[in-house]
Formats: sequence, structure tokens, C-alpha cells
Amino acid sequence: MTQKKKLILGIILFGSIWGGLEALGIDIMRKVGLHSSSPILAFVGILILAAGRMVIRKPGSTLAIGVIAAGIKLLGLSQIFYCQIFAVVAQAAIFDLAFSLAEKKEWMSRPVHLGLVGFVGSYVNYTVFSLSQAYIFANPYWAERGLSGLFSWVFTQGSFAALLSFLGIIAGVNLGRKIAPAFTRWQEIGERAYGRGLLLLSLGFWVLGVFAYRF
Repeated sequence: MTQKKKLILGIILFGSIWGGLEALGIDIMRKVGLHSSSPILAFVGILILAAGRMVIRKPGSTLAIGVIAAGIKLLGLSQIFYCQIFAVVAQAAIFDLAFSLAEKKEWMSRPVHLGLVGFVGSYVNYTVFSLSQAYIFANPYWAERGLSGLFSWVFTQGSFAALLSFLGIIAGVNLGRKIAPAFTRWQEIGERAYGRGLLLLSLGFWVLGVFAYRF
């Protein structure tokens, strides 16, 4: 199996896992009446992105995982909310850059430094999301808040998300390091079986995501 094919299969798998788990999380939180769901979703996102980056050690792969996860929302939402699609892609793009910086600075093996990458990256993510929705995409829901309202949201919801991201990025990196050898072993069982196995697993999370959004 070529490295390119392995890369594509890995991106599809982690993107499908993220999209499926986020959809399931939204469904569960909706049913229990938890309205402030964005910090929990941010935690799920960084956990999957960090694990994926340890398995797929390529700049740009994190963003690609986010595009796949956003596709689940695009297909699954009965009513399209483009801000939700943008939120997934934006988080992936910001942390793609954050991981590249952490790798360059050799912070990936230092838990505190790594946690700070997640902490600061989360604040950047929340700031970029809120300002872009209000002043670039002119989303009335965000624009009507004004700057003070936007920054109030960043320092309330964003602070909770930043704390969870501090823990989530460390947990995700450790998880990714543990499962990375398994991917190597699975590849040795045969190209066809490995490819079919990953695609079937990915399809399972896609179905989970679409089902959770629609039902």
C-alpha cells in the first residue's frame, strides 16, 4: 500500500470518528437539556485531532480531518447551519498550524508545553470563530452581540473550552502514540483487508453521525 493511500485512509477514518462522535454528543446533550455544548465539542475535537496527528504525521492532515468531519454535518443536518460547518473546519485549521509549531519547537513530548498549545489554540479558535461570524459572514446571531458580547462569550465559553483543551490535547497525543503501532500492524495483514476495514469503520461513524443529527 502506498503512503499516499495510507494517508487518505487515515484522514477519512479520523474525520469520520470526529464527525460521528460530535453528532452523538450533540444529540445526547440536547436530550439532557445541556445548551452550552461548545466546550464539550471543542474537547472532543482536540482529542481526535491530537490522536490523529500522532498517527498521521503530516502537516495539513489535521485540516483534512476537519473537512471530513464537517462533511458529516453537511450531510446530516436537516437544516444547514453554515456556522457549525465553519466551526469544525476552523478548529482543524487552527490546530493544524498549532501542531506544526509544536513539532517545530519540540513541544510534543512536553506535557505542559503541549497543554498550553491546546489552551492558547482554543482561545484563538473561539476568537476567530466569533469575529469571523459577526464581521465577515455577517451572521445576525453573532453580529447583534457587538464586540463586548463577543468577547464576553470568548472569555466564558472560551475559557471553559481552553481548560478542557489543555487536558484534551495531552490525552489525545498520548492516545495517538499508543494506537499508532497498531496501525502499522494492521497494515501488515494485507492491503485489501486493511483498506476495507478502515473504510467500513469510517462508514460506521458516518452513519452514526447522520443518524444522530436526523433522528
